[in-house]
Amino acid sequence: MDTWGAQLEQMLQMCVLLVPVQEEDDDKAGFWSQVVYSASDLFNLYRTVVLRSPEEIPVCEAAHRGVLAKPSKELRRARLSYMLAAFALRAIRSVQVLVEMDAFRRQGAKYALHVCTRIEVVKLVLKIFLRFRMPFNFYVDEVAIEDAEPPKLLEQQRNALLGQSQNGNAEAPSEAAPSPAADQPFVGRRTGRSLKALEGKAPTSDAPKAPRPPPPRVADGLRRDCTPHTSQIAVAEVLYHSRPLIHLAMIRSRGRKSWAAWVVALLLERLSTGLLAMELRSLPNSRASLLEAAEVSRRQNQMWWALVRSPVFDRLLKRPCETLDWVLKKIPVINLFNIVELFLVLQPFYFSTSGS
Repeated sequence: MDTWGAQLEQMLQMCVLLVPVQEEDDDKAGFWSQVVYSASDLFNLYRTVVLRSPEEIPVCEAAHRGVLAKPSKELRRARLSYMLAAFALRAIRSVQVLVEMDAFRRQGAKYALHVCTRIEVVKLVLKIFLRFRMPFNFYVDEVAIEDAEPPKLLEQQRNALLGQSQNGNAEAPSEAAPSPAADQPFVGRRTGRSLKALEGKAPTSDAPKAPRPPPPRVADGLRRDCTPHTSQIAVAEVLYHSRPLIHLAMIRSRGRKSWAAWVVALLLERLSTGLLAMELRSLPNSRASLLEAAEVSRRQNQMWWALVRSPVFDRLLKRPCETLDWVLKKIPVINLFNIVELFLVLQPFYFSTSGS
């Protein structure tokens, strides 16, 4: 997995773009393209779990136990339950569009929205479980943790530190033993004058400084360094996690092209993210600060999904995307990749643009 995992993942992602979108009724919505994408995403999740060390999992000992030499049985059990819940949540996200498409093909749009509501409730339960397992005072998604601390990058950093330590040990004897000629004066060949040897000088302040190392990927100290709990954070969390259910309820009552549903969903996202960003007070240059900032950045980036939701997409972007798709199909080689075509096919489904 460490050697060939990245290549296999890239190959699966390329297969998503090469699967043609059929015009027949059996594959009218690009069902098989979504199947390949779900398989690729599940493989990525499995690879992340394999490459991740237990010390990285954001689960700490109980507050009254402090830092122990070895993880307790309760901590190991908490880590295992956290990983199972986090993997289940991301696995549901990988197949949620596929499940919605299957429900739409079998019983229509209303039944598909009903299935989406059930999936959102299950995801909310998993998020609440993960929230009480982690030491943060608001929910930090696994996607944000992976973006801030890629598992593959951790292996590269460990190998680099190991190489530096080996080189340092090899160079230490040569630096510790000064050359015998270092203390002898220098005698000029032509004048015969002698000059005293220069003593070693400490490096000046103008010398380039080494970059600050990243914070260690351990869970110890996350509870101490994280943002303290406030009522504003609680309000932001309620608004953020209730947004998908409110959005779905308004879509089921008003339709997918309702302007009211679009505006309410965007306002809830904007308000919750703004309230949370104002309350970040974690310890600077700590792992807690890094992960909390990554979560806020993830939520801010999710707001861009509003541009590809109906009715804004239908009014502003649908015709330009169709024109772009028509142009790309006329270009040799590029027409093998169904990027825009696949996006146009999947856009009407809720989970394709929900960002949840």
